[in-house]
Amino acid sequence: MGAYGLTFTGAVAALARHVLVPAPKGWPEVELCWAPPLSDPPPASFFGVDEAVLALVSGGHAVLDRPRRIARFCKADPPDGHQVAHPCLSTASSYFARWDARLSFHASVVVLHGAAWGVLGSKEAGKSTTVAWLAQAGYDVLSDDLLVLDGPMALAGPRIIDLRLPSAERIGREGLVVVRKGERHRLLLPGVAAEVPFGGFLVLTAGHEVSVERTPLADRLEILRHHLTLRQVGAPAVALLELVSLPMWRVQRSSDWEHLPMLLERLVATVST
Repeated sequence: MGAYGLTFTGAVAALARHVLVPAPKGWPEVELCWAPPLSDPPPASFFGVDEAVLALVSGGHAVLDRPRRIARFCKADPPDGHQVAHPCLSTASSYFARWDARLSFHASVVVLHGAAWGVLGSKEAGKSTTVAWLAQAGYDVLSDDLLVLDGPMALAGPRIIDLRLPSAERIGREGLVVVRKGERHRLLLPGVAAEVPFGGFLVLTAGHEVSVERTPLADRLEILRHHLTLRQVGAPAVALLELVSLPMWRVQRSSDWEHLPMLLERLVATVST
């Protein structure tokens, strides 16, 4: 079982098994384990050729070992299954993606007309809310938090979407699980293909009206760079340039919830052309 193009092993991985997908044979393995914090204060974050240290938003830090393919979550208490499913998996996976020569972006991913579309946007732009609405409309959501690309294929993430309370109330809180110290309500998703051909990007912006417009070619590279994970490490320029030619639509989303069904209808129609 795995997610984001990785097959996860170890006792910590077993905690999140219920939200993982069957991993294809070619997905490399990463062992997940827990250990008490190495030091107090924790070591400074860094990304190297064979090792990385990073702070975890759920507390503690992670030590990633590239040669041994191990992600060690160093916390005072072992992480529970909810924490492993997110944010632990996405945080570690973005680093291994870079080591494995894959591109990764801060993005949600939805499948429309047989292709995976990366949903980009600033914090609180409505990425999770938009894909949650699409999920409820019957569309497959490949990932809520992280887009990992392996050549022309987008790779599935854990079967969850984390929503803030206002979005959860609009979506319907029945059946949602309260996680991350009450800050998010988690929607569980059905199974999905582990790999889906990638179609392009949808860039969410805030506005007073609903509109979908093609993003100018000259703007696309900078948009992609901005949403890369590990931007400080240096973007793989050649790989990014290959993505610039894919469709990219600027999607202006009204703050009026009543306009959301209209936006989703327009999105689906746009990507089918």
